[in-house]
Amino acid sequence: MLQAQITDEQREQLRQRSAELHAALAKFAESFAPVARAITESFAQLGRQLRESGLIDEDGQPVKPADRPAWQSPYGPPQRRR
Repeated sequence: MLQAQITDEQREQLRQRSAELHAALAKFAESFAPVARAITESFAQLGRQLRESGLIDEDGQPVKPADRPAWQSPYGPPQRRR
């Protein structure tokens, strides 16, 4: 079985790079948190507004069923050619 042998200098460089990567990821996560909260609040507000307007129920389902299948034209099926 082969095992990679690394020097103490390489081990220290790896430790340092790992610490830098961890710090960068922590900084990214910290800066992304306010954005995620804003997005979450926007979706929650949209849901509240849709419920208040009567378009969806408490489960998020449409209140009024569609009057025709989604694929059907509002003008009905096409006329047959003769």
